[in-house]
Amino acid sequence: MQGYKYPSVILLDVEIIIFMEVIMNKFLRFVFLLILSTGFTHTALAATITVVDDRDRKVEINVPVKRVVVFNKYNTEFFRSVAGQDVIVGMAQDVNKLEGYWPGLGKESVAGQNQREPHYEKIVALKPDVVVFPKNGAWKDASAKLAEFGIPVVVITGWDVNKYATNLTMIGQLTGNEDRAAKLIATHAKYTNLLKNRLKGVPKVSMYLETKGGVHKSVVPGSGWHDMLEQAGGSNIFGDINWKSDKGRGSKHSYDIDPEAVLARNPGVILKQIGTGHIPPSQEEMASWIKDFKSRPGYANIEAVKNDRIFVMTYFVAGGLSKLLGKLYIAKQLHPDLFKDVDVDKLVNEYYATYQVALPGPHTLIAKVVEKTPEATTTKPWYQFYK
Repeated sequence: MQGYKYPSVILLDVEIIIFMEVIMNKFLRFVFLLILSTGFTHTALAATITVVDDRDRKVEINVPVKRVVVFNKYNTEFFRSVAGQDVIVGMAQDVNKLEGYWPGLGKESVAGQNQREPHYEKIVALKPDVVVFPKNGAWKDASAKLAEFGIPVVVITGWDVNKYATNLTMIGQLTGNEDRAAKLIATHAKYTNLLKNRLKGVPKVSMYLETKGGVHKSVVPGSGWHDMLEQAGGSNIFGDINWKSDKGRGSKHSYDIDPEAVLARNPGVILKQIGTGHIPPSQEEMASWIKDFKSRPGYANIEAVKNDRIFVMTYFVAGGLSKLLGKLYIAKQLHPDLFKDVDVDKLVNEYYATYQVALPGPHTLIAKVVEKTPEATTTKPWYQFYK
């Protein structure tokens, strides 16, 4: 109506609404700028995702996770390589005991004896966003007991050489570090493909791998160590052992074997694993194993001994980057002409310095074989090949 004057109260309400809109816009702009200035992106904002773990379970996780309790050395290394060590708040004693390898993670971070013996009270006290076990760990019991505390359990099997890309992709998703995970996966794929391409059609070399912790103990199909040998151009002389278990692949890694079986199968190369930590064993210890093999009854007639093809490698470095480093070392010694251009030592040092902990000291082991001149031995960091 012409000449009608709106009541002052209505005009006041309109002014308040306009004022509130201005304030809200300024507030939203401030929040947006704050997010940008602190380096957060959309991947760092809280969300819930569903992952399918190594037991084909669908698990809901609030991401990005900031506090993780991890069981198994491979899994623990994977999380550090992808997300940095700060994300790890708990681990097993058998991993934590590697002196100097987990700086800043002391006894207070121990959340169990090993992957089969977690300490649930300690896990709850650490307030993790997620707890990680390998498939041959106590994941089933842990899932049930930690559910009442709202702590999810995810199964990631870091020792499985065939699932490296899958494992790191999941860890990248959980921690919001997809780019870093992708970089590691690309490196792994590069050298995995190199091994496949160069070894294609090349006859395999029969090998006896004697595991750490004693004598006459070898690896069985389904274990990561068996896969490491086979993918490096070797042929496990006990690869025909049919170990069946309802627990699935990897439930059995090693096997006590009859010494006579080694003689009967006559390997062309012997590989001995020793040591478990990142500090390499002494040259005397490595040399003692060479003498041991040579002195065993009947071993003098084995091709590997007759041709001085006895290879000693630390358990630690063999497992690096999901056993890729071990595969490269073995392949280079089995087929030196095929891998002249591959500097495994450089790759090892760069990997540990960048993603784990720089290897202490020169890591050069010189172990002289009795009856051999110094010129007949080849010195290599972390391992020694005798020929």
